Amino acid sequence: MGKKGKKGGKKKSSDGAAAESSDGKPAFNVMTQIREQAEKAEQDNFVTLKMNLMNWDFMNFDMKLKTTTHLFTIKEELTRRHGLIKNLVICKDSYAERNELRDDIATLEDLGITGAPEDAPEPVEVAIFYEFKPCDHDDPLLLVWKS
Repeated sequence: MGKKGKKGGKKKSSDGAAAESSDGKPAFNVMTQIREQAEKAEQDNFVTLKMNLMNWDFMNFDMKLKTTTHLFTIKEELTRRHGLIKNLVICKDSYAERNELRDDIATLEDLGITGAPEDAPEPVEVAIFYEFKPCDHDDPLLLVWKS
């Protein structure tokens, strides 16, 4: 039978220290930093959206969402809260055409809304302004009486 020896392991330099990377830092510190950065990137970030309905202050509310949430999910929540609506306009920071959020498939991150980890000491809050028109309730199908 052949001789069995150790496979792998850390190589030591002549003075017995761990191998160093080309920039002089120990290699395990660089790998630890890379691992920590990857964990931060994988960590979910959250943002609190302060939803403000134009001209009706008592309908304002807050939503805490992940920054990976799509805009269409927010629109579905508004439809659930207010019923049948049309011409929904959502704006970030102030109600102006230049601030309008139009891309339904875009995430909050894509729309420039950054978040913070859930356990962050200071949560991120973003003001969202929205307006809509309620659907017509004189629709003939709504007026049909079920017997």
